[in-house]
Amino acid sequence: MTRRLKDVGDWGEEKAAEFLLRHGFKIIDRNFFTTRGEIDIVARKGDDFYFVEVKTRFDSQLANDLAISTVKRSRLESTAKAYCYRRQVPIGEVSLIFAGLIVFVDKIKKTIKFRFVVLSGR
Repeated sequence: MTRRLKDVGDWGEEKAAEFLLRHGFKIIDRNFFTTRGEIDIVARKGDDFYFVEVKTRFDSQLANDLAISTVKRSRLESTAKAYCYRRQVPIGEVSLIFAGLIVFVDKIKKTIKFRFVVLSGR
């Protein structure tokens, strides 16, 4: 990954975290890594834990639900299990929700839009 793409991704994750905070979420963790994968943002709202994959897209560049592939969804769920184990999240007492947050940047209009998509939950 080039430095520029990494910078864009980091910027998008920061905007995503701000979006979640504005909508009543509490950010618990960011950029949690395991050998299985990475979770961009772990947030909580009430008794629900949200494991969020963030994608930043410009113009029409895959600015839809397809930006998060089925492989990425599978890795997100696997990594979330590791997160719960390491952080001792009481799985039976809370809901685990896997979500995508697409940060859509329109460079011409100079606007940012967000699309929050629940991928699955239990």
